[in-house]
Amino acid sequence: MNMLFESLPVLNSIVQSEPGFIMQPLGTFFGFIIDMIMRGITFIFTPVNALGFSIIVITLIVRGALIPQQIKMQRNSAKTRAIKPEMDKIREKYGNTRDPELRRKMAAEVQALNQKHGINMIASCLPLLVTMPIFIALFGVFGRAFHFIPSINEVYTGLANEIIALPGYVRSEVFENIVLSVIPDALRGDFSGPTAGGFLATSSHDWNRVIHVLTTEHWEGIFANLRAYFPEHLSGVYAAYNAKLDIEVFFGLNLVTISGWALPGIIIPILSAGTMAFQSWQMSRLNPATDQQQKIMQYMMMLVMPLLFGWFTVNASSAVGLYWVMGNVFLITQNFIVYKFFPHKIGLADAPAK
Repeated sequence: MNMLFESLPVLNSIVQSEPGFIMQPLGTFFGFIIDMIMRGITFIFTPVNALGFSIIVITLIVRGALIPQQIKMQRNSAKTRAIKPEMDKIREKYGNTRDPELRRKMAAEVQALNQKHGINMIASCLPLLVTMPIFIALFGVFGRAFHFIPSINEVYTGLANEIIALPGYVRSEVFENIVLSVIPDALRGDFSGPTAGGFLATSSHDWNRVIHVLTTEHWEGIFANLRAYFPEHLSGVYAAYNAKLDIEVFFGLNLVTISGWALPGIIIPILSAGTMAFQSWQMSRLNPATDQQQKIMQYMMMLVMPLLFGWFTVNASSAVGLYWVMGNVFLITQNFIVYKFFPHKIGLADAPAK
């Protein structure tokens, strides 16, 4: 039986440890919001795919609330391009001087020019300043989804209770090797209560922490053993496991597990990088660079940033990647609609040439 449970690489221990004092209030807040949306979806429709649809809803809420600021940012970009000749004259006037007094005067003239035309650089940064903390907070929330989202905690606890209800010899035979493969040695002592064979036997909370990092391959091994050796104990655990999948799987993709490099999880990082690259390319077409420095920044946005966020989502829960993908899709759609049908909203008489 041990051959079925050859130790896999130990997963990131942060998903098994208790949250810190900063993550706890943030995670509780966002977990509450996600849980309310999930319960609404479950009440109206079905628990199937509820987590995925709740992420889409929260993305629409966040991005929808930022539409006015996003339009201000686009208006700033249009105004900046319009005043470029005046800005060039100021820079030409002072050149590359290193004199502190002259540089202060140049900065004052640049600021006065921006104020004259109503350009607010802080407003341009606000969407990023809002979305990035949320992105980071969701990374923590879905790293411990059962801890922060009550709906997920309920189905995990139901599965944990089914495991705890198994006779001791069944638990030991079916779960011992697999649990030992996912709990780092450093965390073994962090699990409280009676243990059997080196892993917790009676606490649903600590079982939830283990369940959270068990992979599909782990569960295949568990059910293979239950079918082969203890078929009479299969139904309860299997039903609870299906309830877990119903709520956290989104069209075949488990959202609370790390995306990783294998299918189907790798789909999310590919979409994350692809949609971000497309959105950056779209903005480079709608807001053409006016100097070499801007061109370099646009190339970085089109190449470096998508790769960076693609790599980041490989190592994050698929739920975080889905949030990022949906945010990019929202921005792509918003940019198309605004520039195509409402160019006057951002200070353009006509939409830029595509």
